[in-house]
Amino acid sequence: MKVHKFGGSSLKQPDGLAQCVTVIEHFSRKEITWVVMSALYGVTDQLLAAIRQATAGQAFDALLDDIEAMHREFCPSDFAPLDALIEQARNRLEGIRLLGACPDSAQVEILAAGERLSAQLFLQALTAKGLAPRYLPHDQALIAAGSALDAVVDLDASREQLKPLIGTTERLVVTPGFIACDRDGQLLTLGRNGTDYSASCLAAAIQADRCMIWKEVDGIYSANPELVPSARRLPQVSYAEAMELSHFGAKVIGAKAIAPLIGGKIPCEIRDVGRPDNPGTLIAKDSDTSIKGLTSLDGISLITIAGPGLRGSIGVANRVFGAMATHRISVLSIVQSSSEYSISLAVMQADYEAAIAALESVFHFERIHQLITRIDAMNDRSIVSLVGNGLWHRKGVAARLLSAVAAASINVEAIAQGPSERAITLVIKREHAAMAVRACHEAFFSEKQHLDVLLFGCGNVGATLLAQFRRQRTQLLDQNIALNIRAVANSRQWLVDHPELAGDSWDRALETHGESYRLEEVLALKQKLGLINPVMIDCTASPAFALQYADFVRHGFNVVAANKHANTQTFDDYRSLRQLCRKHFRQFLYETNVGAGLPLLDTLQGLMRSGDRLIEFNGVLSGSLSLICGLLEDGQSFSEAVADARARGFTEPDPREDLSGNDVARKLLIIAREVGMTLELDDIEVEPMMPAQLADETSLEDLDDALAQLNRDYAERVADARAEGRVLRYIASINDGRCRVSLQALDATHPLAAIRDGENALALHTEYYQPIPMVLRGYGAGAEVTAAGVFGDVLRTLKQPLEIY
Repeated sequence: MKVHKFGGSSLKQPDGLAQCVTVIEHFSRKEITWVVMSALYGVTDQLLAAIRQATAGQAFDALLDDIEAMHREFCPSDFAPLDALIEQARNRLEGIRLLGACPDSAQVEILAAGERLSAQLFLQALTAKGLAPRYLPHDQALIAAGSALDAVVDLDASREQLKPLIGTTERLVVTPGFIACDRDGQLLTLGRNGTDYSASCLAAAIQADRCMIWKEVDGIYSANPELVPSARRLPQVSYAEAMELSHFGAKVIGAKAIAPLIGGKIPCEIRDVGRPDNPGTLIAKDSDTSIKGLTSLDGISLITIAGPGLRGSIGVANRVFGAMATHRISVLSIVQSSSEYSISLAVMQADYEAAIAALESVFHFERIHQLITRIDAMNDRSIVSLVGNGLWHRKGVAARLLSAVAAASINVEAIAQGPSERAITLVIKREHAAMAVRACHEAFFSEKQHLDVLLFGCGNVGATLLAQFRRQRTQLLDQNIALNIRAVANSRQWLVDHPELAGDSWDRALETHGESYRLEEVLALKQKLGLINPVMIDCTASPAFALQYADFVRHGFNVVAANKHANTQTFDDYRSLRQLCRKHFRQFLYETNVGAGLPLLDTLQGLMRSGDRLIEFNGVLSGSLSLICGLLEDGQSFSEAVADARARGFTEPDPREDLSGNDVARKLLIIAREVGMTLELDDIEVEPMMPAQLADETSLEDLDDALAQLNRDYAERVADARAEGRVLRYIASINDGRCRVSLQALDATHPLAAIRDGENALALHTEYYQPIPMVLRGYGAGAEVTAAGVFGDVLRTLKQPLEIY
């Protein structure tokens, strides 16, 4: 014997009713079948709207006409119950309009029409299929007591009333849900979503084998699939887990419906009426210890009571709950600070004004004497809950939950874990709820880690990076990393969430479909697209854009920069950016700022963290100057060497930038700051390869002639060095607190003497590495190696893979 309940979401269209009939045809031929019907989709809301209209003295006929027209789609024109119930509702509403008020008894009578009509419709549809259903009126079904609008079923009385039907020849019974009668025969309703409650109470009363709740979804999911497309169907949950999930926002089954199932030890299945063969979700006494899901409940107010009078005071919580109970306000969650200075409770926002008024009244004396200094509310909040029996058995669950929320740049305003340890609840701003659910679901349930990148700067390095992303996409997916290119931008326009961003023709798409943009639009993209782990990549050379990094961090972006300007601003700016990253749990990564693809900064930071100390640093940090020095060694003149390097693409379009030594000085400043030196760019001693005065006096068109003036001097320096068995190299050095970039003559045995032809190298003398230094060597310029270094930083923004729950 089974009880089947069909909800309004299954009754949106006539074909939905037909699906319900098909389900019952199948089951009723095998076993005794009881059916509980909800109103057609949206009917209860329309009836409530009609009541509001009538109470306000306004016309309500159009709403009733809509309800009648909706039912006409499901039934023949001569369907007598429809005419009678619509007319009855119209008379009641007219009385309400004249009175200007709606007694509970009248509201109950009007709202009951929805379930009465759908049950009659279903009865007729079953009869048309050749079945022989019995209609069980509400006054012969469940007996309830309490509020007329939110009654509680008396299971013992209901069981006695239904006993004559059990064991009879009746094999198919149809009854309306949501409504019941008290012992005196007065009509009552069982509250919103009361049809689930009706079905579970009926199942308990007749001791059914199972309760079947038919929906438009095939079970309970680990999260709302509309928010989290990767949410999983849960094959089984316990009664307690289902209670927690429904209490905090899961809409598959009402929380009130679970208690009768527990008392009767009746399993309940959530099934999809459109796919009845799918297994759905079973709600039973036990389930495994896995964490089951995440829910969010919107429209919350967080009310805080604070003051010195709470400390050590006996019975405060009792007075709070008493005040809420007196005004029939449900407390969803309550938290008390360890100092006993404050208590916070979450209620539905519709109740917050009544809640505050009740608390002000109860604590009137304490307010007068400033023992309680504040009773206020924060509105537009949401409760996000993690639910599962697994909370008993897992260590670090709360830590992972909070880490996921923090990683999404979401502030938690209250946290609570009940004594059952089946749920952890967080109160956050409503605007962040969807993001929080997605972030936490990924942390607990996803085998994939997501990277959402926004690339700024589409020159050689940026374009090469996009090509590397495309080449590596399959390999990353094999490692459960999903890299999504969300936006690409140059200095004029950007392209957002376009399918071509993942293809070879992104540049044409940017030119054709790109739009101008403002910083505010970029910062809003995280919330707009629901990005969990967004990474802003800066492959520009713009000093102005580097100044915006703080805004990106504040809005929840990790920042990966090939652009080195942010690290060479004032030391105060350098330090404040890092403090901001720690505050917002964001990462700022910039490995390519010094050695392109060489892992210098990561190596250096690792040494410093392990307790090592830098004694001396020497490095060849410019690929262009490395090539020029090698060409000088091979016998080319200075002007020829610069022209050759320029032709090969090693220098900037204006080689004076390379020859000034300023780029090397910026790299050296970054290294010095990484090892703890408090320096500004002006503190770096710079010996340019082209005198500053000559560079300032020379135009780009006259550069070759100006460089030729230096040929003799460089030829002499090369010859002098060769005579001493040395070679010229442009070296950045840190020694005894002095930072200097200059052209030096190195002995042939020096670790950097062999570095030429565009290579970079770094020699680190530390307390751990001496007298022989640690040397890192490789190409420090070029789009491929620089893009690879940026790619590496992007991957480093990922969290370490954790156990999947």
